[in-house]
Amino acid sequence: MALVLPEFIGIGPAHAGTTWLHWVLKARVCLPLPKKETHFFDWHYANGIEWYAERFSHRIGNQPVGEICPYFPALIAIDRIALHIPKCKIICTLRDPIERAYSAYKFALYNGLTRDSFERALETAPSVTAGNNYVVNLSRWYDRFGKDRVVVVLFEDMCSRPQRFVDQVCEFIGVPSIEVASLNLPARAVNSHSLMPRNPRIARKGRRAINWLKDRRLDKVVDVLGHLGVWKLCFTGKFPPMASDTQARLQELYGPQVEVLAKLTGCDFSSWKNFHSSAACTPDLS
Repeated sequence: MALVLPEFIGIGPAHAGTTWLHWVLKARVCLPLPKKETHFFDWHYANGIEWYAERFSHRIGNQPVGEICPYFPALIAIDRIALHIPKCKIICTLRDPIERAYSAYKFALYNGLTRDSFERALETAPSVTAGNNYVVNLSRWYDRFGKDRVVVVLFEDMCSRPQRFVDQVCEFIGVPSIEVASLNLPARAVNSHSLMPRNPRIARKGRRAINWLKDRRLDKVVDVLGHLGVWKLCFTGKFPPMASDTQARLQELYGPQVEVLAKLTGCDFSSWKNFHSSAACTPDLS
């Protein structure tokens, strides 16, 4: 019997809307279980291709099969996907590299991967900038699968024009359009970190509690608990804006790469030329 393997893979990079895209596509396609990201092609390859295929054994009929997992910077994953699924379609979600790095820094704080300031973490925490070398990494995916099998979509479109963003993806993978406004997505579908953790472990529990309440439309309870000081036990306040000199330094670093990326992809990255904010993105689903 032929193995059930993905027809498409959303390779990320991380912190560029992969979680939201996963939850949207759940309405229409077969995605892996029990976890959202298998990391088979980079971390768990020794488990064997049969193990990977079992993650999709719940497929119903001819339901399209896919995975959203941030393989973008993983060289070994490119070769392994090409070996097992040579005709796989690749979805690449790109985000302003400065905002992506700051988002990765917040994630690192929440998971105890760093205690440094953002400026220091840029030097000491590899995960903060891992995947930001867009031109080199994307070129490798293009070379292995061909431009016709790789689509580039922008995180900024996901935030400002979510239906257009989803339509691009659906058209590329060959499934009917998904009406975003009709979806009842959980709070954790937007995997953002707007509050600074007091302690990583406690902060993670606090985020889960807030999401649980919001999923049950108990936003007023969230507010009441905030007034009572409950969330102050978990968080120290909102993340501060990025320092202007840090923004300027990163713009100087990534600016030339963005120009090359525009020529490589044909995409319009004009929104990246000025850093807007460090605020979390919440797609407008109206």
